[in-house]
Amino acid sequence: MANSNTQHWSFDYNYGSQNPQFAQELLQTLRGYNREVDAHQTQVGQTIKHVYNILPNYWRGYSRDDTEAQLSIGTVTVERRKDGNVWDYSVQYENTTSGEILRMQFRCSDSPYRPLRDNWRVDARNSGDDAYSRLTCAGHLTVNGEVKLHINATEIAAGRVSAPAELTCNWALFDVIPALTQAIQSSDDGMDIAVMEDLEQLRPKSRLGFLESIQTPVPLDGYYLHGSGLSPSYWWLDAHGDVAIASTFFETLVLKERIG
Repeated sequence: MANSNTQHWSFDYNYGSQNPQFAQELLQTLRGYNREVDAHQTQVGQTIKHVYNILPNYWRGYSRDDTEAQLSIGTVTVERRKDGNVWDYSVQYENTTSGEILRMQFRCSDSPYRPLRDNWRVDARNSGDDAYSRLTCAGHLTVNGEVKLHINATEIAAGRVSAPAELTCNWALFDVIPALTQAIQSSDDGMDIAVMEDLEQLRPKSRLGFLESIQTPVPLDGYYLHGSGLSPSYWWLDAHGDVAIASTFFETLVLKERIG
C-alpha cells in the first residue's frame, strides 16, 4: 500500500482531515505493544489478559470533557484463567464517552471452540441515574440445547442450538480463532459456529472464514465472522497468534497490552 495512511478496507476508517486520525492512532497503539517472548506459555491457574483500545469507526458525534486530541473512547479487557479443563472468563468493556460499562463473566470448556458451560452473567450500567441505568442478564444452556436468559428476574427463551454445534461467545473468539487457524484456512467455505453475541443474542448460524494475509501496517492474517442477524466482523492475528485488531461495524479494537 503506497499511502501510509491507507489500511486494509476492513479497518480503514480514516476520513479526510479528521483529527485525530484513525490510522495514526491504530498504528501508535500497535507499535506501542511489546509482547514478551514467553507470553504464550500458559500453565494451569495462570491468568491471561489482553487489553484493547476502542477506536470509533465513525468519529463524528462523540463528545469529550477534555481537549486532548485522542481517538480512543475506552478500553476492553479480556481476562481468562484456566482451572483444569475449564476456562473462567471475565470481560470488561468501558466506554469513557458514553459512560457505558459492561462486565461479562462466563466459563468455557477447554477445547478449540471454547463451548459455553454452566451459567453466565452480564452486568451493564451507564452514567444515567434512572431505573434504566443498570441491567443484569444471566443465562445458561439446557441439556436439550435451549438457551435460557434471566433479564431483571424475567425468564426468556432465547433460542435453541442444534447438535452437533457447540455454542461459544464472541468474546471467546480471541482464543477460538487462534486455535482454529489451520482448520479455517484449509476450509474452502469457512467453518460453521454458533455464537452467543455479548451473552445476550443467540446467533446459531454463523461462519468463520479466512480473509487474507497482509504486510501493512504489520504482518497480519485476517479472518471474518458473519451470520444470520450478525453484523460482519474482521479479526486480524499477528505473528504471535494474538488478535491484534478486531473490527466490528461501529468500532475497532486494537491490542495495546498482553499480560500472562
